[in-house]
Amino acid sequence: MDRTRLTAWGLTLAGLIPFVGLAGWILLKRDESAEWLDPLTIYAAVIVSFLAGTRWGKGLAERDPRPATLILSNAPPVAAWLTFLPGVPYEFRLVVLIFALVAMVYWDFRASPTWYRTLRSVATAGAILSLLAVLQAL
Repeated sequence: MDRTRLTAWGLTLAGLIPFVGLAGWILLKRDESAEWLDPLTIYAAVIVSFLAGTRWGKGLAERDPRPATLILSNAPPVAAWLTFLPGVPYEFRLVVLIFALVAMVYWDFRASPTWYRTLRSVATAGAILSLLAVLQAL
C-alpha cells in the first residue's frame, strides 16, 4: 500500500474514534448521556461538512466545473447545521446526520477508485452504526 493510501486509512480509522468512543460512552453512562450528545452530533456535523468540502474541491478541480455539483455540495452541511437550531430533538438531529452520511457515501462512490470506496464504506459504516446505536438508546 502506498503512503497516500496508508495515510488516508490511518486518518480515517482515527476519525472513527470519536464516533465509537462517544457512542460507547453514551451507551455505558446513560445517566450522563445528555451532556455527550452534543459533542457526538457536532463531530458528525463536522465530518459531514468535511465530506461536502471534498466534493466542492473535487468539483472545482474539474476542467469545466458544474454549478450543480457546487450547489449540491452545500446541502448536507446546511441540513446538518439546521438541526442545531433551538428545539430540534436529538432523535431528528441523529436521523438527519445519518442520512447526510449515506448521501455523501453514495455520491463518493460514483467514479471513485476501489480502494477509496472500501475506505469510505468502512468509515461510513462505523459512523452510522455509532449514531444508530445512540438513536436506538434514546
